[in-house]
Formats: sequence, structure tokens, C-alpha cells
Amino acid sequence: MAVEGDPAWGAAKPEAELSQAEGHVVGRHFEGPTWEAQDGSRVVGLVIDQAPAPEPHAVAWLLLAGQATGSGVFAGTRYVLRSDTAGGEKPAGGCTPGETARVPYTASYTFYR
Repeated sequence: MAVEGDPAWGAAKPEAELSQAEGHVVGRHFEGPTWEAQDGSRVVGLVIDQAPAPEPHAVAWLLLAGQATGSGVFAGTRYVLRSDTAGGEKPAGGCTPGETARVPYTASYTFYR
């Protein structure tokens, strides 16, 4: 149980490269949540729903509404699905004020028009 004034882990801020199955980097994923392709197009997501990941210690699967800009690969994206997650769960125990913990995870992102 958290007591008022005790430090607690805050919201996650993603910072990742987007790559295709063969490993070719095609963009980046960052706070927003935002996905930006190398062609400059981007989509910002708003969580609609979530489900616990089937894998232990993995971040939740998400369905997000997408707000797309640009005329590239993300143009017209209306939904984003995060699935097949592994890792990413916040560290166990408390935190130290001002400390940042980087927690690796992998996921599949599917973009729907």
C-alpha cells in the first residue's frame, strides 16, 4: 500500500525503434504515445481498451484510437493494436525519487486504416 508522500513509479515513456520483421528500422516510437515513420508521417494513440498480457511480467495488450498526420506510411491510421508483448513491467519494490529505470520490452504493433 502506498502512503501519501512515499515515492512511486510514474507513467512509462516509451522510447523505441520500429523495425520490420527482418530488422530494418522504419521509424520510432515515443511519448504520446506516438509512432513516427522515417517519411515523417506519424500517428498519436489514445487508449480505448486494454487486456492483461498472457505472458507473465509483460505490459498489457492495448487497442488505441489513432490520430494520423502526414501522407506517408501512417497516413489514414485509425487504430493501433499492441500485442505479443514480452517484458516491460515496472520494477518490483519502491523507487528512488528522481531515478529513471529503463525496462526493455518487445511488442507487435498493427496499424489499421
